[in-house]
Amino acid sequence: MGRQVSPTPPNPGQVSEPVEVGLARRAAAGDRAAWNDLIDCYKRLVYSIPRRYRLPDDVCEDVFQNTFVLLVKELPRLRDPAALTKWLMTTAHRECWRAARKARGTSLPPELAGPDAAAPPEESMLRWERQHRIHLALEAVGGRCEAMLRAMFLDPARPSYSEIAERLGLALGSIGPVRARCLEKMVKLLEDLR
Repeated sequence: MGRQVSPTPPNPGQVSEPVEVGLARRAAAGDRAAWNDLIDCYKRLVYSIPRRYRLPDDVCEDVFQNTFVLLVKELPRLRDPAALTKWLMTTAHRECWRAARKARGTSLPPELAGPDAAAPPEESMLRWERQHRIHLALEAVGGRCEAMLRAMFLDPARPSYSEIAERLGLALGSIGPVRARCLEKMVKLLEDLR
Protein backbone atom coordinates (compact mmCIF):
# COMPACT_ATOMS: atom_id res chain seq x y z
CA MET A 1 0.00 0.00 0.00
CA GLY A 2 2.83 2.41 -0.64
CA ARG A 3 5.58 3.62 1.55
CA GLN A 4 5.01 4.46 5.18
CA VAL A 5 5.82 8.05 6.06
CA SER A 6 8.38 8.10 8.86
CA PRO A 7 8.45 11.54 10.39
CA THR A 8 11.81 12.83 11.52
CA PRO A 9 11.85 13.23 15.29
CA PRO A 10 12.06 16.88 16.34
CA ASN A 11 15.22 18.30 17.84
CA PRO A 12 14.99 18.82 21.59
CA GLY A 13 13.73 22.29 22.43
CA GLN A 14 12.19 22.83 19.01
CA VAL A 15 8.47 22.94 18.36
CA SER A 16 7.71 20.28 15.80
CA GLU A 17 5.44 20.95 12.88
CA PRO A 18 2.85 18.52 11.58
CA VAL A 19 4.26 15.76 9.40
CA GLU A 20 2.30 16.87 6.31
CA VAL A 21 3.43 20.49 6.72
CA GLY A 22 7.05 19.38 6.82
CA LEU A 23 6.50 17.19 3.76
CA ALA A 24 4.84 20.07 1.93
CA ARG A 25 7.72 22.42 2.73
CA ARG A 26 10.33 19.88 1.63
CA ALA A 27 8.38 18.98 -1.52
CA ALA A 28 8.05 22.67 -2.41
CA ALA A 29 11.83 22.95 -2.03
CA GLY A 30 12.27 20.15 -4.59
CA ASP A 31 12.68 17.10 -2.34
CA ARG A 32 11.43 14.26 -4.55
CA ALA A 33 11.12 11.76 -1.67
CA ALA A 34 8.99 14.26 0.26
CA TRP A 35 6.80 14.72 -2.82
CA ASN A 36 6.25 10.96 -3.08
CA ASP A 37 5.46 10.78 0.64
CA LEU A 38 3.03 13.68 0.28
CA ILE A 39 1.18 11.83 -2.48
CA ASP A 40 1.11 8.69 -0.29
CA CYS A 41 -0.35 10.73 2.58
CA TYR A 42 -3.16 12.22 0.52
CA LYS A 43 -3.89 9.75 -2.27
CA ARG A 44 -6.83 8.04 -0.54
CA LEU A 45 -8.45 11.35 0.36
CA VAL A 46 -8.06 12.82 -3.14
CA TYR A 47 -9.17 9.65 -4.92
CA SER A 48 -12.26 9.35 -2.69
CA ILE A 49 -13.67 12.61 -4.03
CA PRO A 50 -14.21 11.59 -7.68
CA ARG A 51 -15.52 8.25 -6.36
CA ARG A 52 -18.24 10.19 -4.51
CA TYR A 53 -19.30 11.62 -7.87
CA ARG A 54 -19.55 8.08 -9.30
CA LEU A 55 -17.19 9.02 -12.10
CA PRO A 56 -15.78 6.20 -14.26
CA ASP A 57 -12.37 4.82 -13.27
CA ASP A 58 -10.48 6.61 -16.05
CA VAL A 59 -12.06 9.95 -15.10
CA CYS A 60 -11.27 9.32 -11.41
CA GLU A 61 -7.65 8.76 -12.39
CA ASP A 62 -7.65 11.96 -14.46
CA VAL A 63 -9.09 13.96 -11.54
CA PHE A 64 -6.47 12.47 -9.22
CA GLN A 65 -3.61 13.26 -11.61
CA ASN A 66 -4.89 16.75 -12.43
CA THR A 67 -5.23 17.57 -8.74
CA PHE A 68 -1.62 16.65 -8.06
CA VAL A 69 -0.39 18.37 -11.25
CA LEU A 70 -2.06 21.54 -10.00
CA LEU A 71 -0.44 20.98 -6.61
CA VAL A 72 3.00 20.86 -8.24
CA LYS A 73 2.34 24.33 -9.64
CA GLU A 74 0.68 25.71 -6.50
CA LEU A 75 2.75 24.16 -3.71
CA PRO A 76 5.60 26.71 -3.82
CA ARG A 77 3.00 29.51 -3.58
CA LEU A 78 0.85 27.89 -0.90
CA ARG A 79 1.10 30.37 1.99
CA ASP A 80 -0.14 27.98 4.66
CA PRO A 81 1.01 24.38 4.16
CA ALA A 82 -1.27 23.42 7.08
CA ALA A 83 -4.22 24.23 4.79
CA LEU A 84 -3.08 21.65 2.24
CA THR A 85 -5.86 19.16 3.04
CA LYS A 86 -8.56 21.75 2.40
CA TRP A 87 -6.79 22.93 -0.78
CA LEU A 88 -6.59 19.36 -2.13
CA MET A 89 -10.24 18.64 -1.35
CA THR A 90 -11.42 21.88 -2.97
CA THR A 91 -9.24 21.33 -6.02
CA ALA A 92 -10.38 17.71 -6.42
CA HIS A 93 -14.05 18.82 -6.27
CA ARG A 94 -13.38 21.47 -8.92
CA GLU A 95 -11.64 18.91 -11.13
CA CYS A 96 -14.66 16.61 -10.76
CA TRP A 97 -16.99 19.41 -11.85
CA ARG A 98 -14.73 20.19 -14.84
CA ALA A 99 -14.62 16.54 -15.83
CA ALA A 100 -18.39 16.20 -15.51
CA ARG A 101 -19.00 19.36 -17.58
CA LYS A 102 -16.52 18.24 -20.22
CA ALA A 103 -18.02 14.74 -20.49
CA ARG A 104 -21.66 15.79 -20.23
CA GLY A 105 -22.01 15.83 -24.01
CA THR A 106 -20.39 12.42 -24.33
CA SER A 107 -20.78 9.42 -22.06
CA LEU A 108 -21.47 10.86 -18.59
CA PRO A 109 -25.15 11.12 -17.71
CA PRO A 110 -26.34 14.45 -16.25
CA GLU A 111 -27.02 12.98 -12.80
CA LEU A 112 -23.25 12.73 -12.36
CA ALA A 113 -23.03 16.51 -12.08
CA GLY A 114 -23.29 16.17 -8.29
CA PRO A 115 -22.04 13.81 -5.60
CA ASP A 116 -23.63 10.44 -5.13
CA ALA A 117 -26.15 10.68 -2.29
CA ALA A 118 -25.15 7.18 -1.15
CA ALA A 119 -21.45 8.08 -1.08
CA PRO A 120 -19.80 9.16 2.14
CA PRO A 121 -20.75 12.73 2.96
CA GLU A 122 -18.19 15.46 3.49
CA GLU A 123 -18.38 14.80 7.24
CA SER A 124 -17.24 11.21 6.67
CA MET A 125 -14.34 12.38 4.55
CA LEU A 126 -13.32 14.81 7.28
CA ARG A 127 -13.63 11.99 9.85
CA TRP A 128 -11.35 9.82 7.68
CA GLU A 129 -8.88 12.68 7.50
CA ARG A 130 -8.95 13.01 11.33
CA GLN A 131 -8.34 9.26 11.63
CA HIS A 132 -5.42 9.60 9.24
CA ARG A 133 -3.98 12.38 11.42
CA ILE A 134 -4.37 10.21 14.51
CA HIS A 135 -2.40 7.43 12.83
CA LEU A 136 0.28 9.94 11.79
CA ALA A 137 0.45 11.25 15.36
CA LEU A 138 0.75 7.69 16.67
CA GLU A 139 3.66 7.08 14.30
CA ALA A 140 5.26 10.37 15.34
CA VAL A 141 4.93 9.63 19.08
CA GLY A 142 6.46 6.21 18.38
CA GLY A 143 8.12 3.76 20.73
CA ARG A 144 6.45 2.60 23.90
CA CYS A 145 3.76 5.29 23.70
CA GLU A 146 2.67 4.17 20.24
CA ALA A 147 2.66 0.52 21.31
CA MET A 148 0.65 1.29 24.45
CA LEU A 149 -1.94 3.51 22.77
CA ARG A 150 -2.42 1.08 19.90
CA ALA A 151 -2.88 -1.78 22.38
CA MET A 152 -5.32 0.19 24.52
CA PHE A 153 -7.43 1.82 21.84
CA LEU A 154 -6.92 0.03 18.51
CA ASP A 155 -6.21 -3.61 19.30
CA PRO A 156 -9.39 -5.58 18.47
CA ALA A 157 -8.41 -8.19 21.10
CA ARG A 158 -8.84 -5.49 23.80
CA PRO A 159 -5.91 -6.66 25.98
CA SER A 160 -6.14 -6.10 29.74
CA TYR A 161 -3.82 -3.72 31.59
CA SER A 162 -1.84 -6.69 32.88
CA GLU A 163 -1.39 -8.03 29.32
CA ILE A 164 -0.28 -4.59 28.12
CA ALA A 165 2.11 -4.23 31.06
CA GLU A 166 3.62 -7.64 30.30
CA ARG A 167 3.83 -6.91 26.57
CA LEU A 168 5.64 -3.60 27.20
CA GLY A 169 7.77 -4.77 30.13
CA LEU A 170 6.13 -2.34 32.57
CA ALA A 171 4.96 -2.70 36.14
CA LEU A 172 1.17 -2.87 36.28
CA GLY A 173 1.03 0.22 38.51
CA SER A 174 2.91 2.31 35.96
CA ILE A 175 0.37 1.80 33.16
CA GLY A 176 -1.85 4.72 34.28
CA PRO A 177 0.92 7.35 34.56
CA VAL A 178 2.60 6.20 31.32
CA ARG A 179 -0.74 6.27 29.52
CA ALA A 180 -1.40 9.82 30.81
CA ARG A 181 2.00 11.04 29.52
CA CYS A 182 1.47 9.31 26.18
CA LEU A 183 -2.00 10.81 25.77
CA GLU A 184 -0.58 14.23 26.61
CA LYS A 185 2.03 13.81 23.85
CA MET A 186 -0.68 12.68 21.43
CA VAL A 187 -2.88 15.69 22.22
CA LYS A 188 0.08 18.01 21.55
CA LEU A 189 0.88 16.26 18.26
CA LEU A 190 -2.75 16.37 17.15
CA GLU A 191 -2.92 20.08 17.94
CA ASP A 192 0.20 20.56 15.81
CA LEU A 193 -1.40 18.55 12.96
CA ARG A 194 -4.34 20.96 12.69
